[in-house]
Amino acid sequence: MKRVLPGVLNLGLIVLFAQAADGQVLPPTLRHADSATPDSGKSRPTPAAAENEPEVDEDDVVRISTSLITVPAEVMDRNGRYIGNLQKEDFRIYEDGVEQELAYFASVTQPFTVALLLDVSGSTQSQLQAIRMAANTFLNRLRPDDRLLIVSFDGRINILTETVTLSQLRKQKLRLDALTEGTLLYDSVDLVLNQRFASLPGRKAIVLFTDGVDSGSKKASFKQNVRDAEEADVLVYSVQYNTLPQLPERLSVISNAKVRERVHARLVKEYAMGSTYLSALADKTGGRLYQAESLGDIEKAFGLVTDDLGRQYSLGYYPKGQARPGEKRDIKVRVRHSNMVVRARESYIANASSSRHGGQD
Repeated sequence: MKRVLPGVLNLGLIVLFAQAADGQVLPPTLRHADSATPDSGKSRPTPAAAENEPEVDEDDVVRISTSLITVPAEVMDRNGRYIGNLQKEDFRIYEDGVEQELAYFASVTQPFTVALLLDVSGSTQSQLQAIRMAANTFLNRLRPDDRLLIVSFDGRINILTETVTLSQLRKQKLRLDALTEGTLLYDSVDLVLNQRFASLPGRKAIVLFTDGVDSGSKKASFKQNVRDAEEADVLVYSVQYNTLPQLPERLSVISNAKVRERVHARLVKEYAMGSTYLSALADKTGGRLYQAESLGDIEKAFGLVTDDLGRQYSLGYYPKGQARPGEKRDIKVRVRHSNMVVRARESYIANASSSRHGGQD
């Protein structure tokens, strides 16, 4: 694989993933080839392992003990206009039909901490310019008091900046290492959920920019990511870009037609599983999944994400009564005004015996 020397990028606002220091564009690679990762020397999981990843269904367990159950909510009128001036007393929340006491409330004006996760693995290399432009568009739309954590991932996880304000970000230089084989998608999401965001107070969101395909993660899995995201007080928004059109070019390096056909079939199946994964993350946390086929779609999707973050209320309550392990609890959010519609999380499944927390303390 052709290598590119590490580079140091100086931020105007942020300049990401365009070119390395020597001016070369990072080359495309066939990231799902059955080879070892450069840094580990170990073989990645076989295609069968990816294909046998358990499906996520309605019986996935949310491990809840005595934690605050947090529910992001959007409110709009019957004409689809968002309502942003409501107060805590305007909301009512019910669990299994029983009204709960609101113990936590964050209005739409309170800042978010946003983790921007960017897939820069082999299949993205022809789209790095589009990724950079879309990331800049996204950052420009954040509010001055929002905080940002930027992570890129390929065969390694790269913390480009710890949680900073936008003014702090402008003063930083971000170092980009040479491209490595692999796509540690699941491990990157796990790192943010269970380390960077685990004890962070306030409203939090992950914005994940990827095609949804993992290659090489060892610490986390599809199902574990979705379960952890549902337990956490974190919204997950995914912008899924389509790299399938690049498959013929990427597979052209395989001379054997039968092998090329088998690899193509496997990759198509992995892309389908990626869509299921990203949709599950959004559905379970109250976020959304946006499909992006072109640069215009990418920029539009990032704009919709920032708009959505600016409309989110955050509600929290401690459930009345003890939930039995495995019991599904329905959630309903209402406002004390007529002609208003609420979009919010609708349920969770409890496992009261676990010590892990599902919300803010």
